[in-house]
Amino acid sequence: MIKKRVIVPLLMLVSILLLVSCAGSSEPAEPPATPAPETPVVETTNPPEPEPVSVEEPSEDRFPFLPFPLVFSATDLYGNEVTETSLGEKRLFFIHYWATWCGPCVQEMPDLARVAADYGDQVGFIALLDDYDSNLSGAKRITESAGVPSSFVMVDAKTPDLRDLLAVVQTGYVPTTVIMIGSGGIFDPPLVGAYGEAYAQILDMLLE
Repeated sequence: MIKKRVIVPLLMLVSILLLVSCAGSSEPAEPPATPAPETPVVETTNPPEPEPVSVEEPSEDRFPFLPFPLVFSATDLYGNEVTETSLGEKRLFFIHYWATWCGPCVQEMPDLARVAADYGDQVGFIALLDDYDSNLSGAKRITESAGVPSSFVMVDAKTPDLRDLLAVVQTGYVPTTVIMIGSGGIFDPPLVGAYGEAYAQILDMLLE
């Protein structure tokens, strides 16, 4: 049988140890860190870096639903009605899909303006604006600041007559460009991403 004089010191020792333990951890323990949620990747605003393009011959088999030659009626940024005759008879048609909320689209607009001015005698330029309904004034500011020539026709991407063409340029990224031969057919693959001044090199290659 344990004697009382032994139990009392033991109890005192346990009490002292408990007090020391509490004093050594005066700050509350931090909860475990929660991993930050991954930022979703928005493919339409962050296209891959353009790579050198190997352009294949146009194929009507791949795009059998497109009208050849291109026929449409639409409204430009200033409310004017435009048709395929607004582009004139050209060897190639440069069809560009863009949006005012797309950073690369806005950044390359001055390059597009220069290309359109330099190649307008051989190439018809038409741009399909994704957010025509929601930011028409912004589109005007961007194109005017970049010096886009009036020959570069800018229209609503949701124009019914351009529904089939929109299906081709909607690759999941903006900007995307397709180049159509005047007599019919689309060069493959589409140009995904902002190419800037490289558009001129691609047009030179195709016009040869």
